[in-house]
Amino acid sequence: MSDQRLSPWRAAGRISRYRIGLFSLEFARLVAWNGSMLVIGWLLQQLFDALAGSAPAEFGAYELLAVLAAAEAARLTMIWSGVVGDKCWQHMRGLMRLNLLRALLRSGGPDAGTSATSSGEAVSRFRDDVEDFLAFLQSVTLAAGKVVLLAGSMVIMLSVEPVVAVAVVLPLVAVVVVTRLASTRIRTYRAAYRQSSAAVTGLIAEMFGSVLAVKSANAGNHLVQHLAGLNERRRRTGLKDHLVTQLLWKFNRATVDLSVGVVLLLAAPALHGGSFTVGDLALFVNYTSILVWVPYYIGQMLTRHGQAGVAIDRMAALLPAGEPEALVAHRPLDAPEQPPGPTASDGHAALERLTVCALTATHAASGRGVFTVSFTLERGRFTVVTGPAGAGKTTLLRAVLGLLPAEGGAVYWNGDVVRDRAAFLVPPRSAYVPQVPGLFSESLRENLLLGHEDASALRSAVHAAVLDRDVVTMPSGIDTQVGARGVRLSGGQVQRAAIARALVRRTDLLVLDDVSSALDVETERRLWDRLLADADRTLLVVSNRPATIARADQVIRLDQGRVPVRIDAPDRTGRCRRTMSQSVGSMS
Repeated sequence: MSDQRLSPWRAAGRISRYRIGLFSLEFARLVAWNGSMLVIGWLLQQLFDALAGSAPAEFGAYELLAVLAAAEAARLTMIWSGVVGDKCWQHMRGLMRLNLLRALLRSGGPDAGTSATSSGEAVSRFRDDVEDFLAFLQSVTLAAGKVVLLAGSMVIMLSVEPVVAVAVVLPLVAVVVVTRLASTRIRTYRAAYRQSSAAVTGLIAEMFGSVLAVKSANAGNHLVQHLAGLNERRRRTGLKDHLVTQLLWKFNRATVDLSVGVVLLLAAPALHGGSFTVGDLALFVNYTSILVWVPYYIGQMLTRHGQAGVAIDRMAALLPAGEPEALVAHRPLDAPEQPPGPTASDGHAALERLTVCALTATHAASGRGVFTVSFTLERGRFTVVTGPAGAGKTTLLRAVLGLLPAEGGAVYWNGDVVRDRAAFLVPPRSAYVPQVPGLFSESLRENLLLGHEDASALRSAVHAAVLDRDVVTMPSGIDTQVGARGVRLSGGQVQRAAIARALVRRTDLLVLDDVSSALDVETERRLWDRLLADADRTLLVVSNRPATIARADQVIRLDQGRVPVRIDAPDRTGRCRRTMSQSVGSMS
């Protein structure tokens, strides 16, 4: 959760300026639509007075009917023009989801957030919480239009009959008071409902992704029972959330009926006393039938304000710490971002040397990590990071790539500091294959390309990853469906598929985190033979296998997150200056 809280009103003000033109048109449409009701009420007053002959009319009855029909047609046209508003809301919806996705994909960089506890939780925040916030903003625009109508009609009605006009305002006060008193409970029930919904969707996603684990443990019945329990909790919290919301809305609607009755009771004596004309009564009835809904819209806005607060708090957990306003930060929806780095203005400068200087990165929960680690990767060299379990090998790779925030140190690309490693060290500069690669429920071809337009490297990537023989034996070859998270492939095939996916991008630096753990000795030997056949390929690999270490040009030995070296900055040659003896060995 972010340290600084973003209020629904501040978020609404910020995002409403994202497409200020569309939003202004939508707001103007709602104001004009409500303003047209003032005109229609006045026309009805003139028409009935003209028909009753109780007051002179500026126009005849037929002329007034024609004007009234034209006003109604214009009002209906304004309703159909709501497509402008739909486009505005779609842009806002896309912006918020883009900002959330951007924070997740840039995990570890300057825009990093904290991942949701499960995929279901993330889906709930992307879908439901975004909708809850935009429902609040929409209710604000609707209520604003009604307030304009209220102000205009009150001026007219006060000039006709002040007592009756005041009776219209009283229900609004009651709705505001009751809704404010219930706001805390609204937030509590909505937060509980969203959390329980996320638990259900998260478990379902995990079940589909862990079919083999469930079957091997014969845990199907237990999981179904657990899912039933979570779903029952979701039902109960959802019932409470729905009940308190519906009670408030029913209270608001009851004020509508009450207001109509009060206005008619007060208007009847005035009508009999002669101070009211038939046209005045028509005007009041018309305005009252509309204005009594103002409390409903105001109450709806206040109810959704509490729900929007819950939604913002939940979405802010995915954003950079202390930066909740990143949720509504303005950015293009369709323009690719240029990653910051030393070559942002010059395009892709091929890697000659990657220098890591005094890099420190720790995990907040345990305090473990890597401390002042330094080394240099030369183009075309094979570097292996080794050490006992828990030494910080994976942490080191993730910190170098910016996938884990660093507390100190720097990374240099060809001697230039990389300011945002998570954004810069991506294809075509670098590709990373983690210990447990992720595959999508698509064909093997789609998993390897992942939208990459240049498919010419596919064959060579499959060969280099020692996946070519496996592809031949698959039912549909490279177009075989791999199942959820690659469940139809073996562990070794998943690892090699992930390596092939990285090779398709033809990057300068290939970072592999213990990706041969599921391979037999012969397959591993052929994998390194093919990867090292490219003399320009720079490899940074985590491995404890002696055969892999023996091939390395450089070995970085980690122990409790440290190597006995401290390096502050690269010298003129691009290498770090050493201030202590280094435990980075070289092997030929």
